[in-house]
Amino acid sequence: MKLSCEGPGTAGQILSEQYARAVQALRNCAHSTGLNASAYGSGHQQVWARDSMISLLGGALVADRAVRSALEASLETLERHQAPSGCIPSNVDPATGQPNFRAYADSGLWFIIGSSILLPRLDAVRRVLRWYECQDVDQSGLISMQEASDWQDLFCTRGKGLYVNCLYVLALQKAAAMAHSAGDEAAAAGWLEQSRKVSQKVHRLFWYAPDGGMRRHIEHSFSTDNMEHDSLGRRRWIPTRRVLPDEQYYLPYLGFREVGEWFDSLGNLLAIFSGVAGEDETARIFDLMDRYNIAGDPVKAIYPAVQPGETDWRDYYGSLNLPHHYHNGGIWPFIGGFYVAALVKAGRFLQAEAALGRLALLNATGDFNEWHHGQTAQPMGVAGQAWSAGMYLFACECVRRRSVPLL
Repeated sequence: MKLSCEGPGTAGQILSEQYARAVQALRNCAHSTGLNASAYGSGHQQVWARDSMISLLGGALVADRAVRSALEASLETLERHQAPSGCIPSNVDPATGQPNFRAYADSGLWFIIGSSILLPRLDAVRRVLRWYECQDVDQSGLISMQEASDWQDLFCTRGKGLYVNCLYVLALQKAAAMAHSAGDEAAAAGWLEQSRKVSQKVHRLFWYAPDGGMRRHIEHSFSTDNMEHDSLGRRRWIPTRRVLPDEQYYLPYLGFREVGEWFDSLGNLLAIFSGVAGEDETARIFDLMDRYNIAGDPVKAIYPAVQPGETDWRDYYGSLNLPHHYHNGGIWPFIGGFYVAALVKAGRFLQAEAALGRLALLNATGDFNEWHHGQTAQPMGVAGQAWSAGMYLFACECVRRRSVPLL
């Protein structure tokens, strides 16, 4: 039976029920200052840039005044607290009015995307993009970030992150479209050309193919153009491949003469969304996810989970980021929404319908939880999470339309 967000039968009923629950979850997060990250007092009560703007992807497609007003208020709250440098805060506390900039890396990029969809703020976008130009610290064309400063704000991603640079490509594309609509063709052309350059650089440096070498992935950290020897004639040290050595995918981060080797689900899905990945790369990414059951309950954040003692293990993970928990291989419903949408973008409609059904069942086991255990799928984290609900709505619309709206 063809799955639809509306329709008779058990599958259609579950999808419809979860759709209605998702809309209500967003209503429960809606406040005058914006869309809170979660609905309950025990959850995340701040207006988070990434949470509210990811929720906007689905929320903007719902004919609900309270949800739309909260999404517009989120944009206004974030812009009001934009730093003089142009940086958008990671979140703003409605109770105190205080902005927080700690996990800063992706907030401005999501602000641009959300603004382009719902409430164009071209002047603020110009300031945001000027700030991101300053994050190209080595003039490589790619954004650099400190550890744990993107959506995985308690994890080891650092240096040049895949997720944040694919998001940069998307944000530049949306900024170019905004500038075009405003009649600023010079800015539109410049941002579009910059998005192409970033896209090409991400593909060249991050795409891993089992060709026996890792030099391409670390050459950005060399101080000379000689790939074999340094300026004193010493032979360069090149790391060897240890994780998923026979697979092809985009690496999660590029550090100083080291790389992350686990599979970053959201980063690779955004590579598909942004056009960084071509048809061949897209097929290989989906095949890898199928082979390792990464999207069996859509979708584990990373694969394989980082184990204690490995390079990317940190003592600060504590009990939250144990293997198969939270960022370390936990299942995140909002990433499941991106997975469904990416399948639709690739024309894999039957797979998208099946994945949407699994996502509906996952959400039905809890209350649009923040995340689920990576092995048991037990609901964990905060319940009533806005982006879990918003991305379910977005996935439903992608399947229904057989196209990806807004992006």
